[in-house]
Amino acid sequence: MPTPEHVAARQVLLDALDALYAHLDNLILVGAQAVYLHTGAGTLVVPPMTTDGDLALDTRHLADSPEIARTLIDAGFTPGSNPGHWLGTHDIAIDIMIAPFQSGATSRTARSARIPPHAKSVGRIAPGLEPALIDHAIHRIASFADNDPRVFDLKVANPAALVVAKIIKIAERDQNGRHQPGRLKAKDALDTFRMFQTIETEPLAEGFRSHRTEPESARVSTKALAY
Repeated sequence: MPTPEHVAARQVLLDALDALYAHLDNLILVGAQAVYLHTGAGTLVVPPMTTDGDLALDTRHLADSPEIARTLIDAGFTPGSNPGHWLGTHDIAIDIMIAPFQSGATSRTARSARIPPHAKSVGRIAPGLEPALIDHAIHRIASFADNDPRVFDLKVANPAALVVAKIIKIAERDQNGRHQPGRLKAKDALDTFRMFQTIETEPLAEGFRSHRTEPESARVSTKALAY
């Protein structure tokens, strides 16, 4: 059974999908909720648990309207202190993230994506998402609560793309560890291990092979494999 935190995180994810339904084709579920969808509970002592939801925003063919920030605010979400961080019910967060090459940013240190006419607060630039833009599949996302009938058919990053995103995050935090040791989290490594433990080798390898078909995806995937 999902933990109460996981149930609540799924409810807020559904709230965001409800609000952004017009842009559903541009959204890809990444992060822990995508990991657990592929792995299930597994056999580890530590149960699957997440208190947020992560969505990659593919800006290709992204419509100008409805404007994303205003749509989320009208749906009851509050902008967090960081770009792309949106707080829903009980301050449970949805993070909207954009691959660097789609971000419109010119500075390597920029954190906010520039995707006008959408506000700068909409999305955070997040390296490692590039493979998820091509390595994903449609899954049915439903509530874990009996009294919520909502269901969405949503793109979900496939395991190889999730492994790349996790490893790039771990690598970045490892490299910055001397200055910000608290940012390196065991949970990122544990979620990666869940996928290695659960996903068969050939589908995982096929996912990595698919990353070679696009230049940006290939570059990032190769970097993750080297790390």
